[in-house]
Amino acid sequence: MAVKKHEANLERKPRDREQRWDEIIEAAAMVFYEKGYSGASLQDIASAVGLLKGSIYYYIETKEDLLFELVMRAQEAWRSVLLETAELESAAAPTRLREFILRWMQLRERQREWGVVAEREFRRLSPAYLSKVIEGRNRFTAFVEGILRQGMDSGDFDRSISLPIATNMVFELMHSAHLQRRPGTRLAIAEFADAYALLLIRGLGCAGWVPPTQRPT
Repeated sequence: MAVKKHEANLERKPRDREQRWDEIIEAAAMVFYEKGYSGASLQDIASAVGLLKGSIYYYIETKEDLLFELVMRAQEAWRSVLLETAELESAAAPTRLREFILRWMQLRERQREWGVVAEREFRRLSPAYLSKVIEGRNRFTAFVEGILRQGMDSGDFDRSISLPIATNMVFELMHSAHLQRRPGTRLAIAEFADAYALLLIRGLGCAGWVPPTQRPT
């Protein structure tokens, strides 16, 4: 029995450590969200998970390690918004852009704190960490650029608009959406996303486009 108990403890320790690491990251997300990265301390995060400050160094070397892990996990979660069905991949650019905006807003609704912290604080990372984050962000940029380029080639979007500026405009609007949509709002997420899609798609030159939530049934 003693051997079996010892074996069970050995199996449980890695899982317990991984679970505690996840709890620390979750706590860091909330503390960074509420206090900002600069205003947050390791003591704040350790207290949030019931650890002594010294114990948190078992998992990290610096506060920056937490921010980097959080940003990378947020990127991994957000990659789901880049997935399209075969039918959607072959759709017109305005439709693809609208669906991308909706997927983004839906995920932001579920991952509000992580999304806000990752976008607001990632520039505080040191060059070695930052380069890895930028590499991941480039995937999102390339995806949106591809949709916009498709729209310009098809004539749905204005070809005279700068592609880099248009791409940046899409992300700037969506990254600031949390300032407009507060928790508990009555506006459905699809209607909220379509308000942004309408602004962007018509602004790109598709003057007659109407979002699905505003079309007559």
